[in-house]
Amino acid sequence: MKKNISAPNLELLYFSYVITDEKYNIKEFDDHFYHFTKENEDIKNKKLTLHFNNIRYDYFDNFYEVENKYGDKFYLMLRKFDLNDDELFLFLLTDYKIYKELENQISYLNKQQYLYNELFNKLEDGIYITDEWGKTLYVNDSFLNLSGLDRDDLIGQTVYELRDERVLPNSCCAKVIETRGPVSTINNYYKGQKCLVSGSPIYDEKGHLKRTIAVIRDVSELDMLMKKIAKEETLSLIYTKKLNSVDTKSSDKDVVISNNKKMKSLYSKADRLSKVDSTVLILGETGVGKDFLATYIHSSSERENDGNIIKINCGAIPEHLIESELFGYEEGAFTGAQKGGKKGLFEEAGKGTIFLDEIGDMPYMLQIKLLNALNDKKFYRIGGNKTIAFNARIIAATNTDLKKLVDEKKFRADLYYRLNVIILKIPPLRERQEDLLPLAQSFLEYYNNKHRRNCFFSPECLEHLLVYNWPGNIRELKNIVERMVIISDDVCLESKLFREQVNEEGHEIDITKLIHWTKDKLTLKQQLEYQEKMIIESTLEACKNMKEASSKLGIDISTLVRKKQKYNL
Repeated sequence: MKKNISAPNLELLYFSYVITDEKYNIKEFDDHFYHFTKENEDIKNKKLTLHFNNIRYDYFDNFYEVENKYGDKFYLMLRKFDLNDDELFLFLLTDYKIYKELENQISYLNKQQYLYNELFNKLEDGIYITDEWGKTLYVNDSFLNLSGLDRDDLIGQTVYELRDERVLPNSCCAKVIETRGPVSTINNYYKGQKCLVSGSPIYDEKGHLKRTIAVIRDVSELDMLMKKIAKEETLSLIYTKKLNSVDTKSSDKDVVISNNKKMKSLYSKADRLSKVDSTVLILGETGVGKDFLATYIHSSSERENDGNIIKINCGAIPEHLIESELFGYEEGAFTGAQKGGKKGLFEEAGKGTIFLDEIGDMPYMLQIKLLNALNDKKFYRIGGNKTIAFNARIIAATNTDLKKLVDEKKFRADLYYRLNVIILKIPPLRERQEDLLPLAQSFLEYYNNKHRRNCFFSPECLEHLLVYNWPGNIRELKNIVERMVIISDDVCLESKLFREQVNEEGHEIDITKLIHWTKDKLTLKQQLEYQEKMIIESTLEACKNMKEASSKLGIDISTLVRKKQKYNL
């Protein structure tokens, strides 16, 4: 294939005419006619058919191919007219070679255009080309994918029109035309991605601007990296100390994460209690980690080598089954009892630990049997007459006020005082904010590994975590983090997604607390910008589109778009 297109040879461009009578005798002709006959003799009054052997006398007003007696090919057109009552024929001839050369060059251009289109469309980066006036001449497929626009909406339109009609948020090519030099911008396309756009001018050999070309590159990954860096910077501002409070306890690698003085004191006490066999009563709201603390005590004790920790949720077992589950039964003790009887959980615990969770929900009639077992260190199976000794340690837990249940005659006083030997009270998560972010980060790393993700919290999301009340405590935090990791389309976990998860649970975040929490850390300008960002973000979430949001805020769409880009919303 040719590397360059040469200009057509105009010396080969010949046009000629011949006039004949009705018998095709030549009457008039011009000097160029000799080029077509290849002869210089006088041809007047001679037959035209002597020079061209395939003339069609019935084909008028259109060029067709003819051949002279030397085999050269030309184009000929026949027309008929009357002059002074004589019928005459006008033959127009043109050289075939120039048409052939033009056809070859048109074919070459078409092939080149196809190849260039294919080359540009193989690029992952977008390409946008305009003329010197900003008229859109070409866009490749990658640009359409990045911008979310249609080619038909762009080609033939100027970048100024597209910008005014809010099809394009900004135009790098327009700035190239204005500055006559290279320009780089960041564009947030309304229907597409956030992109880095680099434009350059194209000049002809005389130094006149003829084209502009812009290369559009998706910077989503770069943006996510920047957010991750911002997240790390936010963490460093929130913490005055490194998150090095990970204390590994127990053989099963349970990890205690706490910077809170009360929690450190609590686990220090739990370490001491693991060396003795006294009954422990753990108090705390739902989800604060009572189960975890009980496991920690067992795993830190010598009993871990002698037996397992048996966990019993007293509120989860049906009342008519709980006695048989705890103490077992003998064969024939009741209808449906299995042959040979069955060991109860107290018997299975051996020399390990029995954890009685939600002890306040234990049926009142069964409490006396539990009290006797705790006092005597032995019990009877249902239907049995032989005592069975046990040496397991008892740890109980509840989220209810047992003293109030005693006063209401719903819990036995003697059992209450038997359990109330040593009390460990776990504070709710809202009272230990210094633990919240380390716990959230720990859960995030765990679920990232479990679900093969690489998510991280945005700085705004971390702020929302800190001001939320967490009525469900650590369990709620753990569940919400897992849900966010699973359902997030982006690796950056944004505050909007967190609020959606909180709202699904019927709770809300007090935005005024969020503002008050940050105000001592920001300048006046930063506080105003922060409040503006929160207002715009909440308005965008409440409105169906940008037009409705801008109307509600009392600003035009371009201002809203600019602020949306400024605050990365």
